Amino acid sequence: MHHHILENELLHLERVIAWASQKPFPPTYWRDRIEHLKSSPQAPMYHKRLDRLSRLVAELSE
Repeated sequence: MHHHILENELLHLERVIAWASQKPFPPTYWRDRIEHLKSSPQAPMYHKRLDRLSRLVAELSE
């Protein structure tokens, strides 16, 4: 995944998950998207942001 694509995806998820609820997408949907980004070669550069998103999604599940 190219750097700018990963950056755009992170920005999108950071905006959307901050306002997400259980609908229309369940937390598993968001978790899967984050896990997909973690498999990117550039993911280590974004470790803190990905961890923060993972925590936000975990809170949605509660």
